[in-house]
Amino acid sequence: MASTSTVSTADDRRIWVGNLDPRLSEFHLLKVVQKCGEIEKFDMLFHKGGPLQGQSRGYAFVTFTKSSSAMVALEKLNGHVILNRPIAVRLAKNINYDEFERPKPKIEIPALGTGKREGKITREEAIKAIEQKLKAIESQGDDIDFSESTAAGPVIPLIQKYQFNKDRDAKTAATAQRRPYHKSSSGPYSRHQRPKRR
Repeated sequence: MASTSTVSTADDRRIWVGNLDPRLSEFHLLKVVQKCGEIEKFDMLFHKGGPLQGQSRGYAFVTFTKSSSAMVALEKLNGHVILNRPIAVRLAKNINYDEFERPKPKIEIPALGTGKREGKITREEAIKAIEQKLKAIESQGDDIDFSESTAAGPVIPLIQKYQFNKDRDAKTAATAQRRPYHKSSSGPYSRHQRPKRR
């Protein structure tokens, strides 16, 4: 009985402070929170790896020595603007690890529409399911008209509508092939145009 009451008072003394600006230092947050009462424990979390390594995660946990101090922090600091951001203050929730160990309900998801399964499906069942799917697609495909022309004229494929420069590139390549290559003598270092030495 005594252990349950101490746990509940520890829950009442611990708060979560969130929506913190990344520029806010640990020292400045500690100074703001200390105004509400004496602090037993202060944890500001930071990224351990990745591109944001060393930067604040945007939240912290604060445990006060008295639950009244935590209530004062809830009233005073919730919505308080620090560095152009209103911070959020809530009572912290302790995780009950017994909940994690409890068996979870099994969710049944039928694989490829073949019904309930205890384990993996066999290769033969997977092949049958794929064959059924292909037959269904083929029967739907029979209804589609793939003719190339309509009353308005030939149907232009969708991808060709968005290839604007394809025809232009083909035309420039064709004209480049038709023109014979000849060396231009109008360059700046042509042999005939060199200045004479004195």
